[in-house]
Amino acid sequence: MTVTAPATSTPLTVYRRDITASVPRIWENVLDWEHLPWLHRGAFLGVRPLETWHDGWRAEVLLPPATAARSAEIAVRLDRPALRYHTTTLSGLGAGSDIVTELAPIDATTTAIAVAFHVPGIDASARDRAADAYTALYRRLWDEDEAMMVRRQALLDAAGTLTSAAPPSLILGHEEALRARLPLVVALGDDEYRLVEVAGEIVVHTTVCPHLGGPLAECQLDGGTITCPWHGYRFDVRSGANVDGRPCRLAAAPRVVIDPTTSAVSLHR
Repeated sequence: MTVTAPATSTPLTVYRRDITASVPRIWENVLDWEHLPWLHRGAFLGVRPLETWHDGWRAEVLLPPATAARSAEIAVRLDRPALRYHTTTLSGLGAGSDIVTELAPIDATTTAIAVAFHVPGIDASARDRAADAYTALYRRLWDEDEAMMVRRQALLDAAGTLTSAAPPSLILGHEEALRARLPLVVALGDDEYRLVEVAGEIVVHTTVCPHLGGPLAECQLDGGTITCPWHGYRFDVRSGANVDGRPCRLAAAPRVVIDPTTSAVSLHR
């Protein structure tokens, strides 16, 4: 699909900042419609994809407040050669607006962005207030996106780094004292895991979501299930299986071993 978004009007305002992310990470983030109601839960209540293609997507989104949700159909279109993308509201709340984001690489890990808000129908008396609202919204959205892109890049970089052999086990102490500290995040070599208690059993799971590397270290435990805060993927911490039927599962975790004579708890690869 081709979405025409000329943005010939004078923008309401332009938001500028430097982002600690490369252009490839930003393109990846822009094409990732799934994260909207999860990472940006304060700005989006839901998203229903209508169409996706190589350089864009179109979806219906639900916007706050939850007590009177409003819908809009938006389309995102990348212009990779020009280092630009459009977010155009086709119908619903904000119909006719075109938000144009320009990218300018600074170095391998930093990109300058300029976000121009082309919003029709704003009275002159309300332009300053509207400009402040758009700026505040996009500052928050980019704060959240930047944190996700920084973590993802670090995981990708670490995956390509050769390290020394990881230790085969980790002693965690006496069972009773350990249970009192759960949930607990520990490192075994270069890998991070979290120990939780499920139905009286000490269970260990990776803190890295297998989808795009989302952080699982602080997820609320719902029975034996955790939900990734980036995209809402849910996993059974005991089996590692995705409970929504998606084709991914948690990476294999170390075994929890409790010595029957001393009640000492350890992790073993």
